[in-house]
Amino acid sequence: MDNQEELEKLIDKLMVSDTLETPSLNFTKKVLEKTISVKSERLVYRPLLPKWMLLLAVVVVVGFLVYGINLYITSGISNPYFKDLNKVGIWSSNFFSQFSLSKTMTYAIVISGLMVCLHTLVLKKYFENRLA
Repeated sequence: MDNQEELEKLIDKLMVSDTLETPSLNFTKKVLEKTISVKSERLVYRPLLPKWMLLLAVVVVVGFLVYGINLYITSGISNPYFKDLNKVGIWSSNFFSQFSLSKTMTYAIVISGLMVCLHTLVLKKYFENRLA
């Protein structure tokens, strides 16, 4: 026990002789500035496809629809180019008429597509919340 008392006295002397360190006046401000800078360095969400590319895809699809409807309405085709397009349409309809899907397979494909869309929406929200 004698050793313990000597150790305690030594520690007391050291504590008295040592001054208490205090942080600088701007300590809190500096810490907050560093945390804000760390927050701003996070990844910025950028969509996979830019808006102009999506707009271009919509314009192309609408263009094909208008062209197809116009081609269907005007059945008196005299241009040879349009005759070749008609041949492609006949070939594709003959090709796809060879395949037949059961109702169960059709339901499975449709439900799988819907699930993929739902899963994509859920993942998109998850990553948006994670990056925000």
